[in-house]
Amino acid sequence: MYSAIIDNTALVYLTHLHGKRSFFEYLRSLFETLYIPTEVKNEYAKGASLEPNRNWLLNRLKPEQGFFRLCTAYDSFAMITVTGFKGMDKGEAESYAQFKKINAQFLISDDKGFVNALQQLDPTIKVFSTLHLLCWLDIQSLISDWNDIINRIHHIRPFSSGDLHIAYNDVLKKFGIDKNKKEISKKCSLKGILSANSPTTPLSPIIH
Repeated sequence: MYSAIIDNTALVYLTHLHGKRSFFEYLRSLFETLYIPTEVKNEYAKGASLEPNRNWLLNRLKPEQGFFRLCTAYDSFAMITVTGFKGMDKGEAESYAQFKKINAQFLISDDKGFVNALQQLDPTIKVFSTLHLLCWLDIQSLISDWNDIINRIHHIRPFSSGDLHIAYNDVLKKFGIDKNKKEISKKCSLKGILSANSPTTPLSPIIH
């Protein structure tokens, strides 16, 4: 099993996929541990009063045990290197420094500025987004309501069919999986997905 460091942007988007079952529970099928940096936790907690769904995760966040784990260890040299770097806020700088320290296999973020900054600092790092996570879950046949999930995430995090197609192929390449190209194209075509009914669960405004 893998471990991952997750940034505030991805936490916020995944929170909006709450339904009958917390979407975060699906991630247990992908990771052994989901690490959340202290500064990221602080950023995420700021919106809890206006977005109570965040408390589900915050109440389960433990410092030294459990799946949802508060991460406090970081690479001090990496932290110095990235502090104040253009495109990185405190939470993102801490995410990178902790990623380097604990040797997590995945770094998850939807912040384009952060991703672009990392490409300059360390182009060997491939950042996974919420789209990558959704595609990974689908490839493992863990999502039964793909169209609804994609519809919902598109309403709160707009993207193109091309973006989804790239994410799907990134995951296939990462794990050396072959999949029928026509099937992938159908999965990634937003025309049919978005022309269907609106998401089945009401959406609330995004609060970062």
